[in-house]
Order: sequence, then structure tokens, then C-alpha cells
Amino acid sequence: MTGVEGYVESAATGLLAGRALADELVGRETAPPPPETAHGGLLRHLAESDPAAFQPSNITWGLMSTPPDLVGTRGRRPRRLAHAERALALIREWDELRGA
Repeated sequence: MTGVEGYVESAATGLLAGRALADELVGRETAPPPPETAHGGLLRHLAESDPAAFQPSNITWGLMSTPPDLVGTRGRRPRRLAHAERALALIREWDELRGA
């Protein structure tokens, strides 16, 4: 991923690059962040989009996979809050699985 806008996106992209390098240096396979997270959703968008019809995108809720337990949650605010809480939990699990 390149061409991100803003300090937070730049820092997060640098963090992902640093983790990938650290994984390579210790001989560990790099696992992408979960698709229910912002960076995981962007990575999936890049990897799975049809190259002939590719459209760049900033992060949106639509790029992140909706966890099955959130399907049918009513109201934008409660759904987004639940999604954000789920993304944070999954990032923590991802960190633990990586040995971070």
C-alpha cells in the first residue's frame, strides 16, 4: 500500500511495513491483518479487485468485512461502534498469534 493520506495512515502503513520486515528477518511468514480491520480491508481490496476495473479507495466501512455477529445490527452508530470494538479485539488476537 502506498499513497496514503494523513499522519495516522502513514504511521499505520509504516508499522505494517516494519512488521513485515521483522517477520522476514526471523523467518516467519507475514500474515495480513484481519479483513474486519481498516488495513486488512484495504489489503483485501487491493488483492481481490479486478485489475481491469480497479479503483483506488480510502478506507470506508464498506471495505471491511462485516463479522457475522454484527449482521442485522440496527442503527449506524451502534453498528459502527460494535464493528470498531470487534476490529480492536481482532488486532489484539493478530498481535498475539504473531508473537508480538
